[in-house]
Amino acid sequence: MRTDLPLERVACDLCGADDPEPLLTLHDVLAGTTPLPFQLVRCRRCGLRYLSPRPRAEALPRIYPADYAPFRQAGLAVWVKRRGLRRDLKALWPLLAPPRRVLDLGCAAGDLLQLLRELGNHGVLGIEPSTEAAARARARGLEVVTGTLQDARLPGGSLDAALLSHVIEHLPAPGDTLDELARVLRPGGALVLWLPNADSLAARLLGARWIGYDAPRHLYAFTPRTLGCLLARHGFTVRSVTHEWIGLEWSWALRLWATEHDEFLGRLLAPLHPLTTAALTPVAAAGAALGRAGRMRVVAVKGVE
Repeated sequence: MRTDLPLERVACDLCGADDPEPLLTLHDVLAGTTPLPFQLVRCRRCGLRYLSPRPRAEALPRIYPADYAPFRQAGLAVWVKRRGLRRDLKALWPLLAPPRRVLDLGCAAGDLLQLLRELGNHGVLGIEPSTEAAARARARGLEVVTGTLQDARLPGGSLDAALLSHVIEHLPAPGDTLDELARVLRPGGALVLWLPNADSLAARLLGARWIGYDAPRHLYAFTPRTLGCLLARHGFTVRSVTHEWIGLEWSWALRLWATEHDEFLGRLLAPLHPLTTAALTPVAAAGAALGRAGRMRVVAVKGVE
């Protein structure tokens, strides 16, 4: 395995300060693309958590392998994810119903776009930087642009809503992307984000085993406060924060702990992953009840009050 991953040091994307304090040393425990350690830091001025140093842009193909989970379209985990997304989209339907023009930024293989079509909105567009994942989405008959939001050059005010499902934590410069989203959304347009919650019980108790960190692909670890500050800085007002509950992160932590202590035990737990996820969901539900779930859904609108 190569260990020459090109790295770069970065300043805080929220306040611009270059005054980080070390928090955790992380490894690529989920995909195993590199043995290198990564440093999660926290800005001493605003509290934003991020990786620094982090992989440079030319390293992205190496840390997003072809079998990266969001690019897949089969398996029980995908079925469970689709059910959850369908439930969310129905709850958000007043923001997404036709004739609204909806963007799915970082659409991967197009699951969210497909669900929107199945629910009745055919005015949907996806943008995906992975050439392979974008091709899979287009093979399903979906309208998808390969590249970044800036590459797409969408007309100003041309969208009614934008969806970012576990995307913002991957972006090298989320502030720049939010500026572009503010440009392409109409006044009052909706922004919906699904992302890990770094202020969760899971993040605090599981530490480096919390999959919400997913180094080196997750470049940022947002809390409700730091995300709210970032959104406000770039022209958005948070309308709601919904704490989601599923035992996935707890079952992954169990597998990682087992693998660290006995590799055979870790392999033994792999096929039991759906069962351990279900069994540990009450733990996740307790975090959600306390407003400290490991995953959250944030709805914001263009315009700062």
